[in-house]
Amino acid sequence: MTDPPAPETPAEPEAPDSDQRVRPVIVERRTRSAGRGFIWLIPVAALVVSVWIALDAWSDRGPRIVVEFAEVHGLEAGDVVRCRGVEIGRVDAIEWSALGAGTEATRSIRVVATIRADASDLIRSGARFWIARPEFDYGGIRGLETVVGPRYLALSPGTGDVERGPFVGLRAAPLEWVDRVDDLEIVIESAERRGMRRGGMVTYRGLPAGRILEVELASDASRVEARVVIDRRHATLIRESTRFYSTSGVSFEFGLDGLRADVESLESLVSGGIAFATPPDAGDRAVTGGRFVLAPRAEDAWLEWRPRIALGGHVLEAPSSVRATLRWTNGIFRASRSRSGWITRVDDALVAIPAALLTPPEDAKDVVFECGEGSMSPNSFDDHEVGRTDSIRLVSVASLPETIVKELVGGPSIETTSLPRVTVPLLIWTGSQDGPVPVTRDAWSIEAEGLLLDSGLLLAQDVIGSPVTEAESGRPVGVVVATARGMMVVAVPVRSATTE
Repeated sequence: MTDPPAPETPAEPEAPDSDQRVRPVIVERRTRSAGRGFIWLIPVAALVVSVWIALDAWSDRGPRIVVEFAEVHGLEAGDVVRCRGVEIGRVDAIEWSALGAGTEATRSIRVVATIRADASDLIRSGARFWIARPEFDYGGIRGLETVVGPRYLALSPGTGDVERGPFVGLRAAPLEWVDRVDDLEIVIESAERRGMRRGGMVTYRGLPAGRILEVELASDASRVEARVVIDRRHATLIRESTRFYSTSGVSFEFGLDGLRADVESLESLVSGGIAFATPPDAGDRAVTGGRFVLAPRAEDAWLEWRPRIALGGHVLEAPSSVRATLRWTNGIFRASRSRSGWITRVDDALVAIPAALLTPPEDAKDVVFECGEGSMSPNSFDDHEVGRTDSIRLVSVASLPETIVKELVGGPSIETTSLPRVTVPLLIWTGSQDGPVPVTRDAWSIEAEGLLLDSGLLLAQDVIGSPVTEAESGRPVGVVVATARGMMVVAVPVRSATTE
């Protein structure tokens, strides 16, 4: 019989070697960072933005122009181009022009600039360029903003066709009077300069009315010529018989009251100036380019002239009206008589005719209403009458000759249904080449029927039917009629309700 096996006892772990260390188990676990997979989109987005900015800049890029100057006065590449204070481009480069042919040839300086696309229509024939810089002369002080800031290329837009140059730059900034629409530019001739200088004032009755732009010798050196611009408001004062005289300098006169000095103004003494006077019968209006002779001083009679000319009347458009005449005969010898006035457009379908032109005297015979090249009986208007007052008839244009209708259609109308509240000077449009007749606020009184005009205006009888507007705005007021009390401005009658 054998003995059972002895139970096994667990073996004791071996003691680690003193030199051996337990090595930790490192478990690597990979984690995915949020967005790391899209990091490649950053350079792509930057590229797209760069391309977009480049394309936007290219699409905004307008024409490239060249302006030639004798001197650039510190202008540099990178400076801006401005028009009336608004930046419209930049200077790209400043370079010398090629030397021209001939021993007397000189080189100019070329300023190359790029204009924005949205301002490209400003570059037209007649455009002027100059370098804005501080300027101090008799015409005033300009360019003060460039004292501490950079120079810039300034532009005054042209009015002709689109043009890309090259342009010739001005030596100095133009005067402010030059850029205004409807100003009148004329030439004053004189045997001597007589104190005229660029920027000098042109006055009328001591008040400013224009400026002297340039003073230089005539092409044949026989006289001095001054380019003068007259403000549009005063342009109607310059007529064929207008006289210009020098106001620069001081004149002395001895009399019983001692020594007397006469000077127009301190400005004219310093900067040189001229003045003008216009007679009552002044002739036609002067046109741009007209020439006048400068007298050394004014004659006494010139200072007494009192013309009645509406200021700024040429700027407003006259209401549409045509001349009409009522003719008849009367008496034993059938003497010819007539009465004239104006037919005024109310709208495309109606005109206003003074009742005096449609109502001959009771004993009148052979009555004819003449308008343009046509003639008719005044009774023919009865069938086309659509409204009336005691002094004005409202009739259809269908009653007028076709030639007259063409003259009336298209211009401003005088459509009114009641006389507006008027507190400003008026203009009476008589069809005269001298322009409308001005009426100051103190030259009428407000009546129930309308505005009674002062008899001192000395209006002719043939102004009846003439349209009347406000002097400043051109707003229609009414028409002129003749009444027993005198000339009056009345409203256009309302269309009759039965004819609507």
